[in-house]
Amino acid sequence: MQDVTAPSGTPTDLSVTAQSLLPGPAGSGMTMVRFPPSSVFASVDVTAADAEQRQALPGLAHRFDPQRPGFHTTPTVDYVIVLDGELWLELDHGPQTLLRRGDVVIQNGTPHAWHNRTSQPAILAAVSVGTHPVSDY
Repeated sequence: MQDVTAPSGTPTDLSVTAQSLLPGPAGSGMTMVRFPPSSVFASVDVTAADAEQRQALPGLAHRFDPQRPGFHTTPTVDYVIVLDGELWLELDHGPQTLLRRGDVVIQNGTPHAWHNRTSQPAILAAVSVGTHPVSDY
């Protein structure tokens, strides 16, 4: 096996030292998320799960609303693609929307939650573009 090194001047992997999974203004990032069936959450230790999320999801975990499980708001515009399974998108107001494999949603910094109400895992990919909060303008 040949040892391969990055060419001189190649940027380092910022994901190793990132302070947040969310991009800052004018930045971008991509995330893939696997959602287990909702039934899995019936036996979850909420305190332990919160601690694990804060460790594994810097910059995102604290954006979850403790009064409304799953709801969160990010300072990003997200281009979301369902890669596998089915997910329900719940917004602050209005009906919930069922999304299936291949469906795309543009989530524009509003409070939202994702729910997998099937017995199979669901996977989505999200490309996030960081924005300035409205108060910055």
